[in-house]
Amino acid sequence: MSDSFQFHTPATLESPAGYVAVDLEALRAGIASVDAASLFHHVTRIPVRFPHARDLPENDFARWVGDAIQLPEVSERLAFAGSVPCGSPEELRGTLLGVLDRVSARDRKREASEGAAFHFVLGHTVLAPLDIVANEPMDVIEAWPWIDLGSAFYHLVEAPAFGRQEHALIPWLRDHGAKGLAESAEQVVGAGRPLAPLLREVGTRWRRSQIGRRLIERSDAPEAERRREARAAMARLVGRLKGRGDGQ
Repeated sequence: MSDSFQFHTPATLESPAGYVAVDLEALRAGIASVDAASLFHHVTRIPVRFPHARDLPENDFARWVGDAIQLPEVSERLAFAGSVPCGSPEELRGTLLGVLDRVSARDRKREASEGAAFHFVLGHTVLAPLDIVANEPMDVIEAWPWIDLGSAFYHLVEAPAFGRQEHALIPWLRDHGAKGLAESAEQVVGAGRPLAPLLREVGTRWRRSQIGRRLIERSDAPEAERRREARAAMARLVGRLKGRGDGQ
């Protein structure tokens, strides 16, 4: 693994995947055969497609089964199957197929209304390098406020899912001695949050983890320097309070 970590921002190009479903049998056949990138697009990439949603929509398969096929229980099980963003697309495929295999033969043949067929879409990721490179874990913490939502999702979720280890941030942190930072990010990703809260919480946890180290560093700083920093912090606080007062 590289000593430095290059951040990228992704763009997704969509195209027909070549599979169409009008009932659960055809949906199962499509899920069993379609490229893994299509499964990822319809299920795991939901946070990228709805980055500012407070409550993430159900994945595309679950939503279609609930709306077009009118099988709410199956829809709920499909939604649960895709609720955890960790794991490989092939594990996701097996879980989705397991849900559909438990549906009764009669319900498998229930058809969607005309014009409500499910069209599988293939999402292809194109990367552009950002002008952000981390040489050590502390650089990641400092750079995180400048990382966009898509970049965070790609490096925390998509790259590991497809085995692109050179772009996977959590293993890089762990390999560079930042086990705590890696575990914090894993916990947040595993919770399956919307993307904007995920980005904020990862950054917050990382910054909090450094409070003790910064206090130790400040205790070793000269008294004059500590006083200057305290005055600057107080000035920032007064400025924020004054700004709120002016806005009332």
